[in-house]
Amino acid sequence: DLDLHVTELCPSATISCSFRDAGCKHKCPRFSMEKHTAENVQHHLKLMCDLSKTQQTQITQLCNALYSLTHITDGEFIWKISNYKQKFLESAYKSVELVSEPFYTARYGYKMAASVFLNGNGAGEGKYLSVYIKILPGEYDNILEWPFILPISFSIYDQNIDYDLRANITESFVPDPTWKHFQKPVKDTGALGFGYPKFVSHEILKTRDYIKDDSIIIKVKVDSYRNCTSP
Repeated sequence: DLDLHVTELCPSATISCSFRDAGCKHKCPRFSMEKHTAENVQHHLKLMCDLSKTQQTQITQLCNALYSLTHITDGEFIWKISNYKQKFLESAYKSVELVSEPFYTARYGYKMAASVFLNGNGAGEGKYLSVYIKILPGEYDNILEWPFILPISFSIYDQNIDYDLRANITESFVPDPTWKHFQKPVKDTGALGFGYPKFVSHEILKTRDYIKDDSIIIKVKVDSYRNCTSP
């Protein structure tokens, strides 16, 4: 087969360097390629390193894009806190603050995170679960309205298997635009939380199915009106 001879066997056929995809543009007869490869080890190594860096950058960009897509909400964020007993003991001993993964309130919305103290803090320490919202520096802050003024509600789910018998606990507030918690966040300062130090008492949490399978489920809802600005 002539085509097979030329493409795979003929020693005089011109072929591309095996590092072509890494950026080597060298072409030569097949019989000379082994010499080219041996004489250009350092060059090929550099090409491969550069290619690896480029691919790593692309992977990082794709991961960031995927993260954004999976952390954009319609104004509702559901947070399941597992291993409740262990985390409660840690919180009681060390006053641990649990912070959720960041989320966006909309495609071009505000970036936030929820936080809880399972054993309470401030006025709720030792007797209540405390819950807060943090406004974080986001990608679209420069096109959003500040201060942040969208109403926010917190809910803890009653996980009763019968939907009609559930008694979720919900508290809501409208942000005070004069409070520093709701100003445009600055990247070099820690996020301040605002919410309820006495969100729900430990005694109430032990009733019904607020704790089920060693987990609690909290919902943060941001009012959708004027939730985002189109770019």
